[in-house]
Amino acid sequence: MAPDYHHIAYLGVDIANPVTIEAVLAMAERSGLPAGARVLDIGAGTGGVSAALARRFSYQVHASERDPVMVTHIADRVARDGLADRVTPVRGVAPQGLDALAPADMMVALGSSRIGGPDVTTAAGMFQVLAAHLASPGYILWGDLTWIGEPPEPLRQIVSLSSIYESDDGWKAAAEAAGMTCVSAELSPQAVWDDFFGTADRRVRDWLEANPGVEGREALEARADQIKATFDFGRPYLGFGLYLFRKP
Repeated sequence: MAPDYHHIAYLGVDIANPVTIEAVLAMAERSGLPAGARVLDIGAGTGGVSAALARRFSYQVHASERDPVMVTHIADRVARDGLADRVTPVRGVAPQGLDALAPADMMVALGSSRIGGPDVTTAAGMFQVLAAHLASPGYILWGDLTWIGEPPEPLRQIVSLSSIYESDDGWKAAAEAAGMTCVSAELSPQAVWDDFFGTADRRVRDWLEANPGVEGREALEARADQIKATFDFGRPYLGFGLYLFRKP
């Protein structure tokens, strides 16, 4: 199997986004949901957020992830942490996998752009898809890259190839268009951004140095260079926004 950037950069970390677990838990607490609430973590990654929510609030969490390596990692984490009664790893792709797990009291989606499917090309459209699978009332704990300044057009075009990003006002307006209100919003400190991307890059560079002859090394190095260049250049224009939206 060819080396995968995300596996090398993120396996073993609690959260694969430039935001802290503490910030996510504080945002979730503002929902006021009781123990036993049904929570769907979409694009659960390493499972760190799912485990933390189950441990802190005793939510019943379905950790949905399309990457089979990550699903195995989540299952190992759940077993190791004694959370099998509260966290269920699910291999699935949004939005196809949402029907079987709805309605959720809260959906968590961190760095999960395009989860509405290939035909959904706006933030409002993504939120409409998610809101349709929420209980009423219900919550979306949303986190993603957020424009904090007007970007050069080439940067906007590059990141738009794979993701849908909005400004802070844009995320809030999209949620409102989908019939939701913003309960709380905040941007990660730039120090958290720098630490996250710097740590991910170092992990990959260390792996490359330790594996000079492995097949696929050149492609991995090119991918690492691309990601570093994009986010180094984009740092003045991009941040990470964390939001709690409520469906009435």
